[in-house]
Amino acid sequence: MSESGFGLAVFGASVFIAAATWAWPRVAALLPRRRRSVVHAGRGTVNLQGAGAKSAPIEAAAQVLGGRWALERVIGRGGMGRVWEGTDRRSGARVAVKTMEVADAETRKVLRQIYLAEARALSRLRHPNVVDFIEATPDGDGVALVFAFVRGKTIQQMLAEEKRLDWEAARAVFAAVARALGAVHAAGVVHRDLKPANIMVTDEGIVKVMDFGVARLVAADPHAPTEGPARREDAKPSLTARTSTLVGTPAYMPPESVSGLITTQGDLFSTGVCLYEALTGRLPFGPDGWSPSTEPMRRPVASFARLIPPPVEVLLDELFEPDPGRRLRDAATLEKRLLEI
Repeated sequence: MSESGFGLAVFGASVFIAAATWAWPRVAALLPRRRRSVVHAGRGTVNLQGAGAKSAPIEAAAQVLGGRWALERVIGRGGMGRVWEGTDRRSGARVAVKTMEVADAETRKVLRQIYLAEARALSRLRHPNVVDFIEATPDGDGVALVFAFVRGKTIQQMLAEEKRLDWEAARAVFAAVARALGAVHAAGVVHRDLKPANIMVTDEGIVKVMDFGVARLVAADPHAPTEGPARREDAKPSLTARTSTLVGTPAYMPPESVSGLITTQGDLFSTGVCLYEALTGRLPFGPDGWSPSTEPMRRPVASFARLIPPPVEVLLDELFEPDPGRRLRDAATLEKRLLEI
């Protein structure tokens, strides 16, 4: 069973990033009928629609993990796990707890390793625009992951309601996503599954990147296996690794993933797909993702939405470069380019 079957869609309730003060008047004017939420990334604020209606309880329960984490209601579920809203009995703080929900013993062993790999990746990250990880805690013969709890809406939910974001709002969100990816890559981690469902805007307007279930550590890691599918390529100027397992969501996967290459530039390609979808309401290469045959499917963003500055198309061209070595250099460059448009 592939990593994809275990890592995808399990953590559907978490958080996401960012902003700029200069955008507020224009975004507010474009969103007159919606309740507005301030998106914040430490460098200003911008109002963004739709971030934060509170969801009704889905399922009630009473469990306590590790003598500390009280699980109260299910707020998300996937094929292999659930996400619970709960309480830290020591501090009274609200938490989100991601549990394993499979019965097969062998599957649980594999899933446990995937959860622990996610915990190792997240333990290296402390950034305002990355989901706040607390700890991994035993759960029978499995493990559960504990996160700080936040309320908000994912970009996927916003697009389902609004069809698309205007340029000013999208710029604010994805500049923050780029800032988060800069921290993620600096920690030696590649996300590998960036998509609108994994970007959330909280009720407080903070954009956060979440769900590191298929993330890969590509820097030196004392816990990393010395043999197996992941092999460092230290001679490369950017962080890279190889894998024999194809994971991710096809529509957002970079071209090099088919050959097993994992790169930080792959996350930038996925960000480009997300940005294109946010601006147009459509996937640039269809649900099966990029290939030589689907590349011509992509239409200019201006053909779907008015008032998109021409430099946006140039930026997307660079993000969608099939050769990762010729793609936009890094997340810091992406943030800079977005804020300059």
